[in-house]
Amino acid sequence: MALWILSFCIMAIETWGSVHFFETFMDRKRTGRLDKCKYAVLYIFCFAAACLGGYFVPMGIKVLLTVLILMGFCAVFYKAEWKQCIFFSVLNYSLLFLTDLFMMQMENMFFSQNDGFVFLILPSKMIWLCVVFTVRKIWKGRNNYGELSRREWLKFSMIPLLTVASMLHMFFCKSAEAKVQTAYLFLSVGLIFINILVIELMQGILEKEELLRESALAGQKKESQIAHYRDMQAVYERQGRKMHDYKNQIRTMQVLLKKGDTQAAVALAERLTESISVEMSAVSTNHPVADAVLNQKFHAAREQGVSMTFRVGDMGGMRLNEEETVILISNLLDNAIHECVKVARQGRNAVIHVKLVQEGGKLIFSVRNPVVEKVQVTEGTGLSNVKAVADKYGGDFAVSCDAKKFQAVVMF
Repeated sequence: MALWILSFCIMAIETWGSVHFFETFMDRKRTGRLDKCKYAVLYIFCFAAACLGGYFVPMGIKVLLTVLILMGFCAVFYKAEWKQCIFFSVLNYSLLFLTDLFMMQMENMFFSQNDGFVFLILPSKMIWLCVVFTVRKIWKGRNNYGELSRREWLKFSMIPLLTVASMLHMFFCKSAEAKVQTAYLFLSVGLIFINILVIELMQGILEKEELLRESALAGQKKESQIAHYRDMQAVYERQGRKMHDYKNQIRTMQVLLKKGDTQAAVALAERLTESISVEMSAVSTNHPVADAVLNQKFHAAREQGVSMTFRVGDMGGMRLNEEETVILISNLLDNAIHECVKVARQGRNAVIHVKLVQEGGKLIFSVRNPVVEKVQVTEGTGLSNVKAVADKYGGDFAVSCDAKKFQAVVMF
């Protein structure tokens, strides 16, 4: 009876520690009421696997079954891809099993009877919890695993997998020789430290990738500022030309009025007023930076024979700062204008459809434009900087292209 009570307590500790381990690396999903009973769910399935491993299935099958349970648990309760679920599930179980093996070797070396391990089970779990909290202290909450390539994930996964193979070997190939037991003891400790170093190495790579991304984003910001100044210069030059035209038209109206041709003067004044209205405010979103960029791109496109249609909403509460707003809007519109100029040269209708609204608490910005041929999407077109802005706010960025049109959508 005492052993059953101890087993229930041990399984509760393992469940609690596993959940804390996973929450170190992965963000929770919104699972509603199911989230409140996640401890119970993991407890029940892991306890069932432990019982099967003790009486019905071989140890290797039990290890595989437990890892599959942990993977399924991660997939249900956390925002993670399958490769992340596999990696962290194997890593968690490896550390758990290694601490058990460490204490088992201690039993073989210092206890003469086989029941010595019973007294070392709780210390084993305490060591494992210390390892979990050490990992939590090392990890700094960088969960942008999208920056890791498949090759990097494969390299990282090799360590936990080799750890599982090594610990199974140590478990099944027991030996009474003191040298072998000592070797197993040091191997267990070494593997624990190696797995912790893998976590630290992963964090270092993520930090490096983040610095590179921030550096690229800073470079893009500088380029955007320079482009903004050039655009303002183009606006001033265009305004100068327009002002010259307006003066000539005003003089023409004066001549018409002096001649008494008021009807012609009124018609000319209406056309002039309409032209000024279009020139000054093609689109209004209640956001000064967004308005400036959209209007500037609208006029730049019109001068090259490209039209734009807008569907915009009130952007007064937009979360983006000024630089991010310029990066987001300018990059997508510059790419669209570049492609539409090619379309216009072929004599086809070149129209860019722009949507900038806030719906359901989310900002949606989409740009759709025709293309001459299917465009090969590359990061060199500035799309990586747009993705960086979307990632910063936990949003999505999708691009699609065929032989007729190109479309980019940002949502967060």
